[in-house]
Amino acid sequence: MTASVERTKGLAESVRATLEASLLVLADRSDATDAADAVRAAIARISKFVEAEALGVGPIEHLESAEGLVRAARERLSGDETTSRRLESAARWLREASGSMRERLLSRTPEQEPSRAVFELLASVGVPRAHRVEVPPPRVLAREDLLEETGAPFRGALGAGPGVAGELAQLRQIARDCLEDLASLGSLRRLHDWEPWIDARTFEQRLLDNLDALVSLELPLDPRAPSVGLVDELWRYATEWAVPDLGRTFALAFTLCCLSSETALRWVVLALRRSHPRTHPAFVDALALGSNGAIDRVVAELCGDDDPAIAAVGLEAAARRGRADVGSTLLLLQHPSAALVCRAIEVATRLPVQVSLALLSRLLDGGEPVVAATAASALCELGDPRGVKHLRHVLGHDPGSDREALRARRIALETLCLLGSAADRRLVAAAAGASSEGLDLLGWHGHPEHVPVLLEALRRLVSAGGSVADAARIARALERIGGGAVPRPGAMSHEFEPALAAWARSFEERRPADGARLRFGERWTASATVAELATPATKQEVRPLLARELALATQGAMRLDVTGWVAAQQQELARFHDALARQG
Repeated sequence: MTASVERTKGLAESVRATLEASLLVLADRSDATDAADAVRAAIARISKFVEAEALGVGPIEHLESAEGLVRAARERLSGDETTSRRLESAARWLREASGSMRERLLSRTPEQEPSRAVFELLASVGVPRAHRVEVPPPRVLAREDLLEETGAPFRGALGAGPGVAGELAQLRQIARDCLEDLASLGSLRRLHDWEPWIDARTFEQRLLDNLDALVSLELPLDPRAPSVGLVDELWRYATEWAVPDLGRTFALAFTLCCLSSETALRWVVLALRRSHPRTHPAFVDALALGSNGAIDRVVAELCGDDDPAIAAVGLEAAARRGRADVGSTLLLLQHPSAALVCRAIEVATRLPVQVSLALLSRLLDGGEPVVAATAASALCELGDPRGVKHLRHVLGHDPGSDREALRARRIALETLCLLGSAADRRLVAAAAGASSEGLDLLGWHGHPEHVPVLLEALRRLVSAGGSVADAARIARALERIGGGAVPRPGAMSHEFEPALAAWARSFEERRPADGARLRFGERWTASATVAELATPATKQEVRPLLARELALATQGAMRLDVTGWVAAQQQELARFHDALARQG
């Protein structure tokens, strides 16, 4: 595809964004229904042009059709000069762009029209397919339809209107069953901390089976048979109730994100703009897990949104997909919200290394201690020594009672423990001892010197009648260093101390003389981290730290989304294992 066509597509996306902003205004006007319908159709036509793979008569006709629809919308609109001017400007650009492209097409040597591909429904195994389905123009809710959270029905049973019977009624019922399963399975695949990570696999395959079944209702083998009207059914299902519903939102957004259609993603973006903030995690999941090839471009668009809540959705999805856009990330690193900046820092590590280093190093001397510590932690992941230097400085100073300074200290302690440098063993031990909440991180640092510190903390906690949960955390930290089974305090308290002393003697007999970093009693290697990530019994709660440890150990070369598809994780972990084996 030529550079001029790519530029035209970029400009077409800008025009589409203008039309979407106009649609959000028109949807709130009861007297602008016809104009809104025309704008919806124009957005769909521009999306068809954007997703076209080559310059041809078809894509140009999409632009020409969009121009006619925008002009029709302009003619049907009254009383809104701002929107009218936007529509007039959009129509003018569409006319000029389509005319210019048609001239270029006519000047080219005639080529044989490519044959139309025949697409079949392929099963989603482990990860979703990008299904090809015709998607109608996007719809949005009027603000007056976004009722307060009273729990009152929104538009009870939209899909079961009068006169629907026979085969179509059966298709709609099957579709509803699939949607109900999608809504519930989207939540079930998100595991509790104590669950083995592999347990999500069964829920995920059931979710994918329901996705495929739902799409199949739109693609009957017999062309004379009715189709369910997939996207309309999704819309009905998602808008039946006013109460913010994560499951229904996920069913809508995820299915659309698995359709190979530019227009499908415009439904998602517009739905997000009119959604309740409590449903935003469902949009993040859908964008992170979806298979539509244009999602990364849409995520970059969301990252640059003026609404911080929308930008946060984009950043979360970008981090999970492992993608970054230079322009939006640069802007967000300067955002007044520290929370957004910290999320943007995570995304910035996916940019080219020299760009990342330049952007992140500027944040080390900022006024926000949490932002500076997060940036320093990210620099450690990129192998820049300035990151470790800053984090050591943070741990070397008393934070007092300053909440932000305490949060920065926790970030510094966690990162230095995951790095596991022997040079930091006394620094991290002192910092962890100052707050019992950080003692478990010594298990990740892994140096034998921490064992006496943890043993003493465990004995002190038990003698003071501390919580069983805190004792278990310290016991797990000891096991992470020395292996074996550290006793937990229980009803037989008189047996606890002898059992603990026996574990300590066993550890002393087994520990290497050179004081090497340990993991479950063996010398730590990056391969040990990969192996624990891949072990089916590994609990979900430790996997984010394991993934971070691996990224730090490999200077960002090996990153894993521990909330992604299990099949995709298994494939990545196998690749990591082979790469480390080749390195010796």
